[in-house]
Amino acid sequence: MKMVDDKNLLSIDADDDDISYLSLTKHLEDDSLRKKNKTASEFEELGGKYLEEIEKKKKKKRLKIKKLIPYILRHHKDIYDKEELLTYSFEDIQDIYNETKIEKKPTLIKFIQFIFNVE
Repeated sequence: MKMVDDKNLLSIDADDDDISYLSLTKHLEDDSLRKKNKTASEFEELGGKYLEEIEKKKKKKRLKIKKLIPYILRHHKDIYDKEELLTYSFEDIQDIYNETKIEKKPTLIKFIQFIFNVE
């Protein structure tokens, strides 16, 4: 028994409303392509939003660095210079700032914090 290679074969399933396999295949391919394009555009849109958010965070960090550097230079001018500090990451600048603040606390405050175990 030889199979017939007919492009206009109709489905034998009663629920298919006699749609040809070729038109059904074309419809499914077109639907998949539309869904892929929609998903790609959604990814592109979300990627743009995330990049904007990252840039905003970087800008905030740069502004905060510019506020922290003068304090560090005021107390450690012999150790650091401005150009060197600008090459450091935000986290490094924050650590140096916090260490400087702790070092420059008055002795009385350090003593009270030690006694009451408060930071």
